[in-house]
Amino acid sequence: MGRPGRCLLLSAGLLLTLCVLAKEPVSPPSGEEAGKLQTLLDRMNEAQKALKTLRVSFVQTNHFRMLSKPQVLKGVLSLRKPDTALYKYTSPSPLYFLVKDGSLLVYDPKDKKVVIQDIRRHQNRIIRYLGVGQPLEELKQSFDVAWKGQEGNVVHLALTPTKYRMKRKVAALHFWVDNDTATLKSFEVVEMEGDSIRFDFSLWEANPALSEDAFKVDIPAGVKVHRQLTDFEEPFKP
Repeated sequence: MGRPGRCLLLSAGLLLTLCVLAKEPVSPPSGEEAGKLQTLLDRMNEAQKALKTLRVSFVQTNHFRMLSKPQVLKGVLSLRKPDTALYKYTSPSPLYFLVKDGSLLVYDPKDKKVVIQDIRRHQNRIIRYLGVGQPLEELKQSFDVAWKGQEGNVVHLALTPTKYRMKRKVAALHFWVDNDTATLKSFEVVEMEGDSIRFDFSLWEANPALSEDAFKVDIPAGVKVHRQLTDFEEPFKP
């Protein structure tokens, strides 16, 4: 799978992290910490139920073996439930990933190239893979979840895959949650071969007014549009 497919799955996973953390049981130490964690999850669950739209800034850091140093990208994510999202990268150069109306559109202004993938045929598979439909049951079947501790006001949870197929792709998922605001601070995917992709979030806006223009990507005349088949066999490979 190329970069567009990987970013699609990462986008979907990130959009679901509030649901995941709000519903998935974990194994913290007993006593006071257990009570604090349950309170946090309850608050996140309530926030997730009320969340219809979202806008948040992010810093994405890619640690790939093929790169001599980490690759850092910055941008803004806009989301409208249940299935519309725009990743608008602003640094080091503009880049757009739009999931809308059953398609994934990737626009790279620097290369003057647009790639469109029809993802409707794969929707059920993506949902099963990421646990969109039933986050609790899907994750319980595929991951062990561990409490990794708390530093300041940030809680760290680690999810380790238990199924062979998942183990072939992912070594671990990590979530860092702000215990004061019940919002996600960071999310990281660690691949089996050692590569990792991390997102750090800031400037959360819950339920902003997002019109259709918020999910519009202007394609200049003369830019080539390429349509590709989608392959989800290797969701986290570049």
